[in-house]
Amino acid sequence: MNEKEATGKEKGKTKRKRKREKIGIIGVGNIGASILRGLLTAEPTSKIFITDAEKEKRRFFDADLGTDPRVVVCETNEKVAENAEVTILAVKPNDVPVVVKEIAPFMNEDKILISVAAGVPTAAIEETLKEANARGRKVIRVMPNIGARVREAVCAICKGKYADEADEEIAKEILSAIGTVHSVNESDMDVITGLSGSGIAFVAAVIDAMADGGVYEGLPRELSLTIAAQTAIGAAKMVLAGEKPSGIKVMTASPGGTTIRGLYAMESGAVKAAMMEAVIEATRRATEISKQGSTKQENKLLTQINAD
Repeated sequence: MNEKEATGKEKGKTKRKRKREKIGIIGVGNIGASILRGLLTAEPTSKIFITDAEKEKRRFFDADLGTDPRVVVCETNEKVAENAEVTILAVKPNDVPVVVKEIAPFMNEDKILISVAAGVPTAAIEETLKEANARGRKVIRVMPNIGARVREAVCAICKGKYADEADEEIAKEILSAIGTVHSVNESDMDVITGLSGSGIAFVAAVIDAMADGGVYEGLPRELSLTIAAQTAIGAAKMVLAGEKPSGIKVMTASPGGTTIRGLYAMESGAVKAAMMEAVIEATRRATEISKQGSTKQENKLLTQINAD
């Protein structure tokens, strides 16, 4: 490796590191606050600028983290975008266009905008930036789930038209503070929303139902819920370690035993079909939301064309 190549690589590393030193979070609800907590644990050198539309939340975080020199609570969205090199947009989908227009003047070509708003395509954000004279800005879309609260989120990530692989890697490193991150095609975001974004609630419902069964048979609720949740963790870890779900069933369902009797009851109640339908319906709803956003964007473009 010659000196020029080495210097270039070092510059690349410096640039990449510099982009991660100042991170902004607009919206500190469930997901935004979880990302903040994760970053404070995983990124000890980062400076994090946060804000929220609700004054009470700003006051809470100012009181809670006011002594932490890494956290700066800002009064406005613009102030966060002005200071941050990577801005995380964690607001409700309907609020995205307004917030993006507010911060557009501070989003230069080197900055990255990460959106965790469900159902909002990168193209829609890029178009809003373009309308605000910020064309060609780097946009990354992320679909996390509420497991972020315990740093066990599943995050699906895809880059927009103007972001490159290096930008996506920066976003992945940031989001790894709250869980696992998977690069996907944006066309798969709706099904991932149904499977993971909503799916964590489906799994929680199953755990709750199992705990109810234990209570019905005489166990104290707290003990029953803990055992049900720990059982789910064990099954998940076995699958992630390479075991097939059907293999776990074979291991535990001995002829004429308790497990096969329970599995028969589940089949009689169409539990598997119901879980499949839950993911399918959640995916359909995610697609509806995405299309609503796309339709609004298309209507806006048609209005502009007609005006011209």
